[in-house]
Amino acid sequence: MKKASFDTPLYSFHMNMNRDIALLMKVEKAKRVVKTVQEKRSIFEAFVLSVCADWECLVENLLIDCLNKDTSRYMEYTGFSISKHITRDTCKAILIGIGYLDFKSTDQLKKLSKSILIQTCNPFLSIPSSNCKKIDELFTIRNYLAHRSFAARRSLADLYKSKYNLRHFIEPGTFLLARDKTDKIPRLGVYINNVKDAANTMGKFLGVPWLKDYETAEKQE
Repeated sequence: MKKASFDTPLYSFHMNMNRDIALLMKVEKAKRVVKTVQEKRSIFEAFVLSVCADWECLVENLLIDCLNKDTSRYMEYTGFSISKHITRDTCKAILIGIGYLDFKSTDQLKKLSKSILIQTCNPFLSIPSSNCKKIDELFTIRNYLAHRSFAARRSLADLYKSKYNLRHFIEPGTFLLARDKTDKIPRLGVYINNVKDAANTMGKFLGVPWLKDYETAEKQE
């Protein structure tokens, strides 16, 4: 039975991130088509939804592909009697069924992966805590942009206060376009870099061969 490849979802993810970064750099520096700061802020907000969707797609595909390699841990955890080696479509049906995967945090993702994936094929546990914290922050911003609820606003306000010492609520576009004091790039760029780093770490864990050359090329740009 042919097993799933990790290359495709990781390659697709990185290409999407690179396109996002290239366009956001143009938007930040634009003086004609996107003239006003408010327009730039709105575009940065829109890209949060895109980046988070790409990350969720990567996570979903890697969970399916890793389960496709070996279901023994899943069988041990659930008690279901299934074959150790099943098709990718069957893995997809097992994990998603008629719904969808919805993780509240990277910690929840790691806990699920630990329950259903064998240790040697679980890249999620390799994601550094520093990347996890930034990814969780990004999703706090995403939740506010997606729902605009009082609860989502409160969570975002708490993030601003606890992590960035911001006492007054500001819209995400203002926050994301502002330059990070350490990295000297817009904050959205910091978040994207952390998501990319997390993907690279998982790729290395899974032994994706082209990642080393890919990272070297990125550093030379």
